[in-house]
Amino acid sequence: MAHNNYYLDLCVDVYVVEGDAVLLRLHEKYNIWGAPGGHIDPGEDANEAAVRETWEEVGLPIELIGPAGWQREDTDGNKDLVPPLFVNRHPITVTHDHSSFIFVAHASSRVINPQTEADKGTDCRWLTRVELDALRDSDERLRADTYRYALAALNLVVGK
Repeated sequence: MAHNNYYLDLCVDVYVVEGDAVLLRLHEKYNIWGAPGGHIDPGEDANEAAVRETWEEVGLPIELIGPAGWQREDTDGNKDLVPPLFVNRHPITVTHDHSSFIFVAHASSRVINPQTEADKGTDCRWLTRVELDALRDSDERLRADTYRYALAALNLVVGK
């Protein structure tokens, strides 16, 4: 098979909810609102990457939440991972895509404390449903998919 120098990275995005608000951060490279997240490292599963990336970027310990009705059922030979709420694929460049596992998580604090120098100073906002709607209407940097994922996270954790 011929190689065409095209590649796909596996990534995670984590929509963290605390109380009645979801956390969004302004992506420093792309200038768009999104969730904490990043690449899945070699040897890591998607759950481990979600927890690590959230800790590195915003300094929040989290608990991943599966889709409504999901129950962990570990067996002797199988450890169930928390499934993502969504999975997508999107282009980064003409020869590079990301496939993202979109997770929902709960945090017990809203104190943002990035663990890496690169993430310090990044604009992070906790948004209620009303504030999320207002951001959608006022800031073109909030893409439709990000709004949909953030709203789904609030609906899962807080209810409709």
